[in-house]
Amino acid sequence: MSKVALVLVSLLPLSSPAVAQVGHDPAHSPYRPILHRMSVSAIGSYIWGSGGKVGVGPSDGPGAGVRFEMELTGPTDAFATVSWSNLQRMVPDPKAPADSQLSGPVDQGVLFVETGLVILLAGDKTWNHLAPYLGGNIGLAWGSDIPQDSSGYTFSTKFVSGPLIGVRFYLSNAICLRAEGRLRFWKLSYPSSFFLFPERAPNDPPLLNPVTNSNTEWTSHPSLVVGLGYAFRL
Repeated sequence: MSKVALVLVSLLPLSSPAVAQVGHDPAHSPYRPILHRMSVSAIGSYIWGSGGKVGVGPSDGPGAGVRFEMELTGPTDAFATVSWSNLQRMVPDPKAPADSQLSGPVDQGVLFVETGLVILLAGDKTWNHLAPYLGGNIGLAWGSDIPQDSSGYTFSTKFVSGPLIGVRFYLSNAICLRAEGRLRFWKLSYPSSFFLFPERAPNDPPLLNPVTNSNTEWTSHPSLVVGLGYAFRL
């Protein structure tokens, strides 16, 4: 055996500890695999935002619902939620004088059915039990009837969409907490009565100026969603 070979053999025991120190000790690594990417969660929420130029769009109120989530591929998960929010809005009377054309606010329930995708920023692992994500959602919203409103305005079926950012905190392999921020957008549609001079005060301006205002308006609604989920594998 050459002298070079003898030197290399003699150094092997010294190199073993150095090799073992590369990377994290698995027992003490901050990263842990997410064993179950399918989950069902109970969620609570609060929605803020604009009621539009007139204030008849529903906003500002709490909600609750359920969320189902499952792995698609790689770091991508799909989800679906069904939730009910108790929001508030103003009641218009376009026939009244300008100083009494709005009353309220009154409660309006809104049913949301939404689906979307999220991308786990740490892949299929948690970091210190945290799994942050980014995503987006689309869906539909339906508003309950408001008997006090005879103006012709309704918050009927609305298309809802927007981005989201959130984080899961895993208490165990099966139980996780969630905090999520969403930004929802939907479009309000105003009836022609909003652009007419009020019958009971013809010299007063209408609710909306027909020259400067459109009969539709997009409104934005930031919301906070929290949840408690149970993860499992089929």
